[in-house]
Amino acid sequence: MTDDQLDTITEAFNDLFALLRDADPRDKGEIHSRIGLRLTYQPGLETMIAEVATPANDRVFSWCPEGDLNPHVR
Repeated sequence: MTDDQLDTITEAFNDLFALLRDADPRDKGEIHSRIGLRLTYQPGLETMIAEVATPANDRVFSWCPEGDLNPHVR
């Protein structure tokens, strides 16, 4: 990718993050639910763990455009 392409992608993500940051809490909850976001607070450690769990078949990059590059692993 070129620097301009990477800059464009980065700006798009920044715009999306700003939109999510300022969204209505009910909308945030719906978005978090749809992407499978799980937040776990550990009070003793004062730590929040964020995980996104989605089914493998819903992943954006579940295939390789080059085909199966390692046909011997099954």
